[in-house]
Amino acid sequence: MSKTWIVVGHDAGARIFERRGIGKGLELVDELDNPGGRDRDGDFDADRPGRSFRRNAGDPRRSAFSRAESPRERVVADFARRVAHTLGQARTEQRFGQLVLVAPPRFLGLLRASLDSPTARSVIGSLDKDFAAHGEAELAVRLAEVIAI
Repeated sequence: MSKTWIVVGHDAGARIFERRGIGKGLELVDELDNPGGRDRDGDFDADRPGRSFRRNAGDPRRSAFSRAESPRERVVADFARRVAHTLGQARTEQRFGQLVLVAPPRFLGLLRASLDSPTARSVIGSLDKDFAAHGEAELAVRLAEVIAI
């Protein structure tokens, strides 16, 4: 039987557990922290987007540049890529055979989009819930709808 890892992530961190076997619980394998995921956009920079004059000659009005993503969104997306990279390395080292992803919907989407193809194929289930604050015993109970712990 191949090892199953369970990734419980959110904007500010991720914990990676290994399922020891049915009825044997979970073992913490790794913990990744993302302190920037706790910050608000205003904590990153207080500047407003730059401004530009309109292209029409003689038009004195100016318009603001818009950002494609906020600074906080960038930090969270970078963290999702870091988690995906960690999982990709572990897969190539054959540290697991199957993955279960648990995260709030937005972070789960970022994480899924960041996984390489072979790692994405190892995902056997996912749960779009925020279980970041739950301990190992409570996680085992909550994850029962996705995988037997």
